Amino acid sequence: MEVMLRCAMPDRPGGLAALTAAIAAGGGDIQAVDVVEHEDGRALDDLVVVLSEEAHLRDVLERIAAVKDVEVVHVGPSRGHPGDAVTRMALGLEAVLAGTQAPDAAAVTLVGGLLRAHDVRLTAPADTPPEAPRRLVIPFGERSLVAERTYRFTRTERWRAEAILRACRAAAGAPQSVRSPSSQSG
Repeated sequence: MEVMLRCAMPDRPGGLAALTAAIAAGGGDIQAVDVVEHEDGRALDDLVVVLSEEAHLRDVLERIAAVKDVEVVHVGPSRGHPGDAVTRMALGLEAVLAGTQAPDAAAVTLVGGLLRAHDVRLTAPADTPPEAPRRLVIPFGERSLVAERTYRFTRTERWRAEAILRACRAAAGAPQSVRSPSSQSG
């Protein structure tokens, strides 16, 4: 599971180190840190954290709570890194809705942005690699969309990617060929 944590802490040497040590001790892997602001001797940082399969968000939050003067301001789903995933998603969505980008190109752009994948491509059936924890393979018309990244894909991320692919097909007036979440087996 991937979450975004917004944390407030004293703006002093070692403050962020204590927070990151607590996250690591709870099984979290920090993917990105964005310094939001420094004000009145306090820092406000957004951290994108991936929890290992054994880790639980509650455990991470309890470890953070034990760090002196650190406050978790917000916990929510990660929405990508500013200037990277969010920008790619916005540009891709605008282009497909305006009809200035082909559905195939939009699908690659949007799914890449949504999942912050380092590689997204459309492949012919004969060239499609097998699905793996760090590789997502989704049927898209006569081809497959293949997304890869350095950490595993979740079932929820698959459903979101499938919804993006359905939107790309619908925007182009093409028949739907992506399975709905209800057709997925548990």
